[in-house]
Amino acid sequence: MGLLLYDNSTSSNALKVRFLLAELGLEYDRRAVPFDQPRPDWYLAVNPVGGIPTLDDDGFVVSESNTILRYLAAREGRDDLYPATLHARARVDTMLDRWSLTFRPAFFRHEAAALGFVPGRGMGAGDPDLEAASRIEDEIAPTLRTLDAIVDSAGYEVGVFTLADVAAGPVLFRTTKTRLDLTPYPNVLRWRETVIARPAFAAAGPVL
Repeated sequence: MGLLLYDNSTSSNALKVRFLLAELGLEYDRRAVPFDQPRPDWYLAVNPVGGIPTLDDDGFVVSESNTILRYLAAREGRDDLYPATLHARARVDTMLDRWSLTFRPAFFRHEAAALGFVPGRGMGAGDPDLEAASRIEDEIAPTLRTLDAIVDSAGYEVGVFTLADVAAGPVLFRTTKTRLDLTPYPNVLRWRETVIARPAFAAAGPVL
């Protein structure tokens, strides 16, 4: 059976998994999941929570995008992406959690306004509110300054390419669509350009 990714082309969480699959050079099949909610019964039978994406590895089902990243890196023995040593792994885990809990929500606020997010329907389902996006850009500036102070100046979050960069790549790419100005945050800007320039990111098929 191999790898089957339950996917949606506009999902940033699905894109991060495709990004890693491309980095790992793994072949996989894709099955599209509608973004609209409620999700279809056939998908809820695979993932009762309904989140996108879900990975089926020859009958073993893995859900939650960051868990899928960790699973795939461990499956392939890629200690460079997800270190085996305790301290190095803790650094990557810290940034994965910080991204999900603190920084990703700030970017999402701007995306939602700039790209017309509608709950239950996704990005682009409504009209962009550029006035709100401009206001939110100012409101999230303190969070982005904190992120800029944390990101390594080498162009990767912890100085070398890891799962932390894979997780953030789709959202950094999305700022090219929302036109969020990253010039006040040089480390974040360098990070974005370094990560999205990777051949595997293009191979993952970024859309939004």
